[in-house]
Formats: sequence, C-alpha cells, structure tokens
Amino acid sequence: MISQDIEADNIKRQWIDFFDRYDYNDQINKLRSDYPDIKSLYISYNDLSGYSTDFIEGLMKDPYYYLTIGEFYIKETLGITYNKVRRINIRLVNVPEIIGIKYDIRNVRSSNVNSYISINGIIRKNTEVLPRLQNAAFKCPACGELTIVPEDIQKLFEPTACQACGWNKGKLKLIPEESEFVDTQKLEIQENPDTIDSTSQPQRITLIIEDDITGKIYPGDRVTVYGILKADEKHIGNTMLTEYNIYLNVNNFKKETRDFEEIKINDEDEKKIKELAREPNIIDRLAKSIAPSIYGLDVIKKSLVLQLFGGVRKVMKDGTHIRGDIHILMIGDPGTAKSQLLRYMTFISPRSVFAFGKGSSAAGLTAAAVRDDFGEGRWTLEAGALVLADNGFAAIDELDKMDKNDTASMHEAMEQQSVTISKAGIMATLKSRCSILAAANPRFGRYDPMKTIAEQTEFPPPLLSRFDIIFKLIDTPNREIDDKLAEHVLKTNRLGEIYRSLENNNLEIDIPDEENFIAELDKDLIRKYVSYAKNRVFPRLSDEAISILKEEYVKTRASGIDSVPITARQLESTIRLAEAAAKARLSPIITVEDALLAKGVVDYYLKEVSAMNGQVDIDILNTGISTKQRTELEVILSVIKEAKENSGDQKKAPEIETVIEMLKQKGISRERAETDLARLKSDGFIYEPSNKRVDVI
Repeated sequence: MISQDIEADNIKRQWIDFFDRYDYNDQINKLRSDYPDIKSLYISYNDLSGYSTDFIEGLMKDPYYYLTIGEFYIKETLGITYNKVRRINIRLVNVPEIIGIKYDIRNVRSSNVNSYISINGIIRKNTEVLPRLQNAAFKCPACGELTIVPEDIQKLFEPTACQACGWNKGKLKLIPEESEFVDTQKLEIQENPDTIDSTSQPQRITLIIEDDITGKIYPGDRVTVYGILKADEKHIGNTMLTEYNIYLNVNNFKKETRDFEEIKINDEDEKKIKELAREPNIIDRLAKSIAPSIYGLDVIKKSLVLQLFGGVRKVMKDGTHIRGDIHILMIGDPGTAKSQLLRYMTFISPRSVFAFGKGSSAAGLTAAAVRDDFGEGRWTLEAGALVLADNGFAAIDELDKMDKNDTASMHEAMEQQSVTISKAGIMATLKSRCSILAAANPRFGRYDPMKTIAEQTEFPPPLLSRFDIIFKLIDTPNREIDDKLAEHVLKTNRLGEIYRSLENNNLEIDIPDEENFIAELDKDLIRKYVSYAKNRVFPRLSDEAISILKEEYVKTRASGIDSVPITARQLESTIRLAEAAAKARLSPIITVEDALLAKGVVDYYLKEVSAMNGQVDIDILNTGISTKQRTELEVILSVIKEAKENSGDQKKAPEIETVIEMLKQKGISRERAETDLARLKSDGFIYEPSNKRVDVI
C-alpha cells in the first residue's frame, strides 16, 4: 500500500510538472468558468511524449491509473467544492497511428487489456444515451449516514457495512437522488470492409462512451476511437465462465473528415497521378482498365469510370442538398457479365459495399431498429449496406429479386441520400451518400426489345427514374460480334490455364496475347487516382459548358412532338457526368468536351431504354407508358363513357365490339384497341361485367 501511495504521489508530481511546463491555462480557466457545460480537458499526445518518454509509456500501459490521478489533480486545481463527486475528463488528442497503439479489430489480444489503444472502422449499431450510476449513495438504516461507493461500468457494487457506524446486519438502501450519474452510450464498431480480405468476415467490438462525448456518433460514421481496452467476464445464468468479453472504454474519437483519408498517397504516387491526368485519353485508358477480360461494353465501362469519380455534392444557402453521386442500373440477359462488372468495380473502388438483392431486405440495405442482446433488450439502431457505404460505392446484384416494398425503401436513400428511421420511439436520419451500381434480370429471363423497360421489371417507375443511367444488355446473335466474343473468351481461358500451370514453377516464358488481357492501369493506382480526385478536385461549369448544355437541353425538349423527351432530372444527370469527366482529368473547369461526353452517354441510354418508334419519351421511364399511350388510354376511357351514354341505358355496360368500332373511327386500330383495353383492365380502370361488355370502374 505504501509503495502504491508513493507511486501515486510520483505520478501526481509529474502531472503538476507537466502542466507547469506546458500552457493549458486557457482550457483550465474555461473548465472553471463553464463547468458543467464543459467537462473535458484535451491534452496533446505530442506534449506528453515531449515531456517524458517514461511518463507517456506508463500512461499507455496503465491509462486508467494515470488518467484518474491527473483528473483528480485538475479537480483540485479548479477548487471545486462539492458533496457529490463531480467528473472531469482528461482526453488525449493527436494520438499517432503507430505500432503499439493502433490495432485492427481482429488483432486485438488479451495482452492489450487495460492498455490504451486506437482502432478504426464503421459504427454499426448504437443505443440511446442513458444515465449510469457513477457514485452510488447508500443510506444506513441505523445512523442515517450516506456511504458513497464508486461504481463499475458493467455491474452494481453494494457496500457490506456502513462507513460511519459499521452497521452490517442487512442491505443499505440506495438513494438515487443523492447519487451521481453520468451519461453513457453503447456502440458497436465494425472493421472497414475495404481494408480486409474479401473472404473474411468483418470483426466487431463493443464501445462504451461516457459523459460529454455521448450522442455524437451514429451508425454509418467512419471513426477512429481511442480508449482503454477492458474485459468483462462471461456467464451462463449464475455460473461464471473463464472466458471474458472485451470492450473499449472510449477516451476520445475522431470522425473521418474526408471521403477516402485512409488511402495514403505519397509524393511518388501524386507525381504519377498528375502525369496520368495530363494524358488526353485518360478516360479511355481508365475504361480499358475495367475488367479487361470482359469483351466490349465500351460505353458502359466509360460510364463506370465516370461513376467512380462522381459529380460535386452541393449544399445551397437555403439548406438544399444536390447530390453528386451517380447511380447506374444494368438490366439484361443472363451471361452478359453484369455480375462480373459489379465485382470488379467493388475491387477498384476506394470504398465499397457489395450486397445481393435476393438476400437483402429493406432493413439490410438501409437501416433498422432492432431489439437484441446488444441493447439489453432495448431497441437499437443498426446500419444497412447503403449507410455503411456512405461516401463510397454500393454494388447491388440481382436487384430484381428484392421484394417491391423493400425496393421502395431505396427512394430516399438514392435521391435525398439519407435514411430516416421512425420506429419504437427512435427517430433518426442516417446518411447514405454513395453511388449505386445495380444489376437486374428481366421479368421473364430474356429482354424483349418490343416491350418497355417498365413492362419487363417489377421496379416501380419512381425507382427507375432515380437512376442517372440505365443500360440494357441484350444477347442477340450476330455473326461478326459472336466470332470476336468467342475468340476473346477462348483466349481468356487459355491465358488462365497458362497462369495455373505456372503457379508452382519459376519459369519465364512469353505468353501469347497477354497484353490484351491485362489492365492498362494497376488497381491500386486507380484507387489512389480516384481518391486523390474526389478529395482535391471540385470542378466548376465554364460559361461555354453552361451554354452548350442549355442549348442541347432546349433542343432535345423541342424535338418531342407528341412527347416529353427529357426532364430537368436528365439535365442534372448530364451535369453530374460532366463534373465526373472533369474530375477524371483533375481539371478545375468543366469544358465543352466534358459536357458533350456526358450528353452523349445520356442520349445513348435514353435511346436504348425510353424510345418508342425511334422517338425518346421520358414518360416511358417515369410512368411506364409513353405520353402518346396515355393520351390513347384517356381516349378509350372517354369512348367507353360515350358509348354508354349513346346506348340510352346508364346501367348497362356497352359492348366491346361497339367500343372498338368507335375507336376505329378515331384512328385506333383493332389490335391497338384490344391491347389498350387489356392494359386498362389489368391496371384496374375498367372491368368486364360479361365477356362481351366493358365498363369504367
């Protein structure tokens, strides 16, 4: 006990000497004047290490002991007089990411228990902020005096006897109003998926945050947390086990302020990136580096390059947000390499999350309020794939396999880029600022060029309209294309066979056609290039680009005689793509060439998925039917009503044949009339009281 007191006095003297040497008077005076609104003193790790190597090493090995003594000294310095213990926190800042302090969650071991460490990852769950007993006041039934007991984080300790009179014949009564409480919150942090092997399960660890830093971290936030690793014994019922659970008692945290700050770019990398950006065909080179083993798809690959860079996220003075992320949907026949493209994009994107529509629910993609053991039976908030991909890239395969109600939950996440949860008293809005690349198959397996895209999928039109670009991939027999594709696939497999045979041999041989199957740019270089551009380049529209985009928009709108070719939503998509093209060149200005490239991509996809008889009509995408069809359907409904009035019997439905004959006089053929009547019936606008009659509902 004496040696422990001597050690405590020695640590206290070092704290006193430290504060004499380093100027923290402003913070201490702020604490004195603003307490309890301010409860923490932030001390730089650099100052502590500069003061004494032995002192900082001791603090890292036994942080609870050192920090407790330092906090007690600060309370003495402030001269606070109180009946109840009042809390002051010493929190470290500028903690370096060095061996012995920084650990991956999966590498935290028993030797780290009770030491000061840092870990980083994504917040997966959190509970609400609750009060915890920090110093419990127990009243003696014999003398009425209070016994103050400091409490542990996990369990309540009760005194066995009164400190004043020694009474020990029963339990002392807990007096909550005389006790001191502290705010506490429980969170779960998960490893960053993009920093681990693709076959590994991301590891998780529990965080306990207390006092004035509670309620500041939310699911989906990417953070670095610093604190003391603690162990808590496991038990089954009342049986204690020899195994312990570990958790981090958080001393301080740091949120990521940039999109991809975990990707380190050195001077040599920056030089390579700037050299690449000066190449006039850099976008083409990047496109050729995307899945070179997949034949063709040049426009799609170029669009995926633009999606990687994304546009500029804007926040207006009135608080309006304009998203910069680009969403792409690929719909097509089986075997057209959709899934392979998705997988490849997750490999080269600096931050990515992959999900399958078949195994995902609305909660799995967005967020959910769940009740489980983590929250001790209370409701907690859990982030889904789109929230975890915040400031990154989300790939969703087999989107068509999702339930209709689940896909509807993506509307807010895609446009407003947030996820709102209102359940079990939890009202929260989480961020989902990510680009979405989705793949889907047509309803009946094969894409029918004679039908609209809305007729071939279960997706509601509002969801389709939120994608900036939609590509259809059709496997159509073509002698010339099939010949080149077959040759490409066969050579790809032969190359793979050669690589396999050379795995256990140290032979150097010339491999035929190898250069055609190797990406022009390395994956790591692409990741760094994209990260550099997204963090440092925020291009602006030039006057020339504004002029050309305006002219093209007005001209396209005027080209629709009986339809609306595009809306302002397509103009915004074009702007995002133009911004991405400028970013890919590391250019601060969006040029006419960038604008025309973006316009060309948008025109290409519109002609593919929203054209009828060669004329673009955006209503096909937004509502599932063209403007001309809608007008035609309205004519049919009015003709049915007119036929009913002409019959003289308002209770009797007109005959179908009569309606068809009247439609012929208005220029609608029998085949078209029968098709439209079937559509109106399936949509619930009309019904057939008998096989030969039809009426409006």
